[in-house]
Amino acid sequence: MPMLPPMPRLAGLVAVLMLTTLPVQAAVVDLNVGDDSFSGQFTGTAPSVRENTAEYQFGFIVRPDDEPELQQFHGQFLVTGDAGAAEFDLRAGLGARLVYMDIGPFDGFALAFGGEARAKIPTMDRLSVGAYGFIAPSVTSFSEVEGYTQIGADVAYEVIRGGSIYLGARHVGYKFDDAGRFTADNGMHVGLRLAF
Repeated sequence: MPMLPPMPRLAGLVAVLMLTTLPVQAAVVDLNVGDDSFSGQFTGTAPSVRENTAEYQFGFIVRPDDEPELQQFHGQFLVTGDAGAAEFDLRAGLGARLVYMDIGPFDGFALAFGGEARAKIPTMDRLSVGAYGFIAPSVTSFSEVEGYTQIGADVAYEVIRGGSIYLGARHVGYKFDDAGRFTADNGMHVGLRLAF
């Protein structure tokens, strides 16, 4: 089994250290599988920011059967709260995401800005719809990366309290110095989301 390059190993070590030192009040583990992709993320509650709540997250996407193979790792921080919808429960978050990617001859970092939102369907509190998006322009992209975009959405059903299954879709795209725009991941996936 090939070893990960040094930067992902370092990112993984930093993630483990942060997870063992941050005070976790609530946590969500999210795993999903697409046609050729596997993705996971861990989200925890960070200390409050003034009157708002905050969340941190570590995640990855891999496409091991591609040639070249995609490996993407991220850490993000969002300020979250009630988005103020009168008719239904809508929560949203805004913040930043630091991404490291390695795909064949290209690798690099990007600092992306964006957010996410999730709404529970009125009269059907076990059903929810979520969406997110993050974009990094060239000025916050480094090494061989000139830009990064990731958007996604899903529909989730809470089978038991704290345990949901969902159907989602995402698009992950990069822009490289010499190769132009490249779609790293695009399509549907099914997932499991566990809240503790």
